[in-house]
Amino acid sequence: MMQWVSPDHGVDRPATVTERKRPQRPASMSSSAPSPIASAIVTPLTILFWLAVVVHYHTADALSNGTTRTDAGSNRQAPGSGLAILWGSIKDMFRGTANRAMEGGPENLTPMDLLFFGVIIVLALEFLSFLVKRSGYWFHSKLIPVRGKHLDELSSLDHLFIGMNRIATAPFVYFLLSYLYHEPNAVWDVKRLSVTNVILPIPCIFVIYDFFYTILHWALHIKAIYGFIHKHHHHQKAPSRATVDAINVHPVEFFLGEYNHIFACFLYCRVLNMELHAATVILFLIIGAVLAGLNHTRFDCVISLFGVTLYDSKYHDVHHRIPQSNYGQYIMFWDHVFGSFRDYNPNDRINAKAQLDPRTGKSFQYMEALGTKSD
Repeated sequence: MMQWVSPDHGVDRPATVTERKRPQRPASMSSSAPSPIASAIVTPLTILFWLAVVVHYHTADALSNGTTRTDAGSNRQAPGSGLAILWGSIKDMFRGTANRAMEGGPENLTPMDLLFFGVIIVLALEFLSFLVKRSGYWFHSKLIPVRGKHLDELSSLDHLFIGMNRIATAPFVYFLLSYLYHEPNAVWDVKRLSVTNVILPIPCIFVIYDFFYTILHWALHIKAIYGFIHKHHHHQKAPSRATVDAINVHPVEFFLGEYNHIFACFLYCRVLNMELHAATVILFLIIGAVLAGLNHTRFDCVISLFGVTLYDSKYHDVHHRIPQSNYGQYIMFWDHVFGSFRDYNPNDRINAKAQLDPRTGKSFQYMEALGTKSD
């Protein structure tokens, strides 16, 4: 049984909400955004559909060219069961795509390789998003009380931007791998893994990345620019949907933030002239995606080392309520340097009805309003 736990204050769940059955969505709201069920299944189904298309294409191509695998020591073709053919095709696609990429770089990939690569990247992003969204419950994390206004319903524009940014992740990873393939100081050989080219670069790249991201984020809050790009992200003042809320940004902002990762790697390799293993970049992206996702949950997550706070999800929650503060994406080091850091205040007022219903992920106040309209 999941319980709502506050790190600072106990907020009782209103009895009126507990006793009332979940109300139906009013018809007047159905046109503004897809239903929760549709929103939950559209992306996974789309990914699986394109994966099936790619597998079917490669299987048909192999059969037409007489390249069907045979069992060792016999002339029989590969097992004919659907699952066996599917799994065998997926393994062949992975092997073929990897071989072509290693032989001639990402530029050597075929159009179907790129489509397969894109499907895998988006599928991995969805899986990571699921892990982040559930992690706080698995580890019994305390919850940050909602103090800003929660965006209970995503608009059509929200869904459009989220979908565009999901798709844009695949070409970003492609260009990142393409850069690493041609970077003289980038290492791909697994046998050359070491502390100096895997562990040491991670904190350095985070510091480099957040220096430029902090400046970019600050610039997006300039009044003349804010309304055109970054304002969209701040419609949500109490993030809760993890990666979904994290990538609910204007596509221009998403582009600048993502490709800043490549720029940080470039500076580390070329300006500092340091060796960087490809495994480090993968870790950098995974850790960054997890931290950015946690920044947009209600989970109270703190990472400290020798008493020094390296990461605290509450700091980004403060930024969503008080935008002229805490511009860093992952760390607050540069906010301390630039004087824009604002600490979390556990004594700020809490409105019980603004808290989120664990069944729906929406505020109690919103659920009450829905109940009033549907009665």
